Amino acid sequence: MQNAKKQNLIFKQASQTILVLILFGLFMVGAGAKAAMKSSSYIIYENIHHTFDGPIISSVSHSVDGVDATVVWNTNIVSDAYVIYSTDSSFANSMEQGSSVKNNASHSVTVTGLTPETVYYYQVRSERINGGATTDTTPRSFTSGSTDEGTTPPSGGGGLLIIDKTDKAPPEITNIQTISVTNQTAVIAWETDEEATSFIEYGLSENYGSTYGEWASSTKHSVALINLEPDSIYHLRAISSDGWGNVGYSEDIVITTVPGEGEEALPEEPVGEEEPGIIENLANNALDFISRLFPEVSLNELSDIGSIDDLSGYIATPILIGEPIVEIGASEVTISWATDIESNSLIALAPEQAYNPEITEPYQQTVGSPGVYTFNHEVILHGLTPDTTYHFQLRSAAQLGPTAHSRDFSFRTSIEELQIVSYLTQIIDNETAVFKWVTNKPADSALTFTPYFNNVLGVDQQKTIKDNSISVVHEITINEFVGGTYYEIELLSTDDRANEARKILSQFSTTEDDLPPVISHIKADSTIFVDRSNKIQTIISWLTNEPSTSQVEYQEGVHGGSAKLSEATNLNMNYTKEHVMVVTKFKPGVVYSFRVKSIDSGDNLSSSKVHTFMTAKKKESIITIIMNILENTFGWLKKLM
Repeated sequence: MQNAKKQNLIFKQASQTILVLILFGLFMVGAGAKAAMKSSSYIIYENIHHTFDGPIISSVSHSVDGVDATVVWNTNIVSDAYVIYSTDSSFANSMEQGSSVKNNASHSVTVTGLTPETVYYYQVRSERINGGATTDTTPRSFTSGSTDEGTTPPSGGGGLLIIDKTDKAPPEITNIQTISVTNQTAVIAWETDEEATSFIEYGLSENYGSTYGEWASSTKHSVALINLEPDSIYHLRAISSDGWGNVGYSEDIVITTVPGEGEEALPEEPVGEEEPGIIENLANNALDFISRLFPEVSLNELSDIGSIDDLSGYIATPILIGEPIVEIGASEVTISWATDIESNSLIALAPEQAYNPEITEPYQQTVGSPGVYTFNHEVILHGLTPDTTYHFQLRSAAQLGPTAHSRDFSFRTSIEELQIVSYLTQIIDNETAVFKWVTNKPADSALTFTPYFNNVLGVDQQKTIKDNSISVVHEITINEFVGGTYYEIELLSTDDRANEARKILSQFSTTEDDLPPVISHIKADSTIFVDRSNKIQTIISWLTNEPSTSQVEYQEGVHGGSAKLSEATNLNMNYTKEHVMVVTKFKPGVVYSFRVKSIDSGDNLSSSKVHTFMTAKKKESIITIIMNILENTFGWLKKLM
């Protein structure tokens, strides 16, 4: 009994202790405590967000080879690697090259496509896996060489940004004029002092929000805008970019679309003298017809009908069923509703500052389909201002009868999202392609491309090219694609609020006719291990112009170029341009024939010609050497015997 009481007391004390610890832990978390509770057997940490410092950057250096520059540096932890560079020491218009892959602490980025004999300023940036980033802003610079200094042949895979900034002046836009304006269209023309593209940024405010045009280059430009709202004020400006990536902008201009075309009034027919009998018969027949059609309406009321307009007042209005369905975007809203009879679809609309319920027509404009009659209605409102409150009213009328009006509703457009509204790819040759895209708001330009190897993305070969210039027209050129290799291309633009717009091209290739890898620099070196087994190790290496697999076929003896060699190493599926295979099955002091084979990501096979070499001989002991000397010296005795 005493033991039971003791156990109950211990259990009660333990329960109270656990409860106190729980309450204290909740209090510490709720109070945002900075410290942790510690003992020799436990640690209780608060639930706080921890930010990590960026990696420590050290040993930054560079080397220049013609119009390419290689920048190397180290970090204390694995991180990604980017070089930020510009011809301006303030980095006002900077470019970036590098890789977002975070798998190394020793970094090397080759910046290519530089302007010959030009001073470039650069910085390096690395970001660790959990988000901490460091930019080394120590002033550094290099001067690019001439185009004929580079001796390194081009290699496959990877990618280059080719923006030759010899021309740094944007196109000058002049003589901008409005050629024509209707209720839904406008034609704008302008001229530039050099060949450039033709785009118009436009919208209902100076924030614009829409971009339309074409990539063809010219000095005389004309863009036709369509699907504008009638009787609306539009802001617009012309944009032209030249072949060097420089973008020119015109000043803001304002146009007003004309009011929507209304139904023309029918000409009034002259009223002549009619015979009283005919009018009386027509009136009696009409009243009889109406009485049968509307038996609930009294004849006294019908006697007041003198026109079709008077008659329409006795026809029931369409019933608007339920609440409207409103799908809200930043500049476009879709409103849907239903009626009990076929009727047209109209929306009366006004922004909040223009809505006035005290007047007969409280709305600013009416849009929709006045001549289409249906039970289910949908009206799309275009060209709205982002993050703005609008009032609207549903209106539906049958072919005959009054118009049904809903109560006032309102919605607020969403904050404008950054979007890639169009894009274009131009394949120049097997190695070169130009990527162009347009965003609805000014943003920077970045392109990431990753090759496929055996239908798997080779993320370690991923590379990102970035232009920090802000524009709605974007263009990046890559000139180191491998013909027939497929790539995942990501177009990315980021605005000043860190909003991102992406477009993925999942299977991009410069050519359908794939080319096999080119094999070069084949070497074979053999060594012998000094141990009891006298084991031979042979290293066979070679290069290819694109990432591909590795395999060696071999056979003892000397064989011709077309011979089928009887043995082979296992196929190494690691896609690389620098191949090394280690063979340990060779015999010492024996001649072997071998060929190397590589398969690229498109299953294209390359085989080298047959090469021959002799493996290293076994090392001889002192006794063996002495015996060989004696045998050579006294070998003549064998002939006498």
